[in-house]
Amino acid sequence: MEHAVIQLALEPRRRRPAPLPPTGPVSSLLDPRFKYQRACETDIRKTFQRVIAEQKKGQRL
Repeated sequence: MEHAVIQLALEPRRRRPAPLPPTGPVSSLLDPRFKYQRACETDIRKTFQRVIAEQKKGQRL
């Protein structure tokens, strides 16, 4: 009884291109750019100053 040897010519799989990183403001907690900051480490005055300055420039949050 003879056994047939099958040789497969396998080509390497083409990889999908990596997805482009999101741009613009972080819109979700699932966004990898989201960085959690504890309330005790947050300076709310600086946050409000930044938001007010952005609003004056006409930037959307």
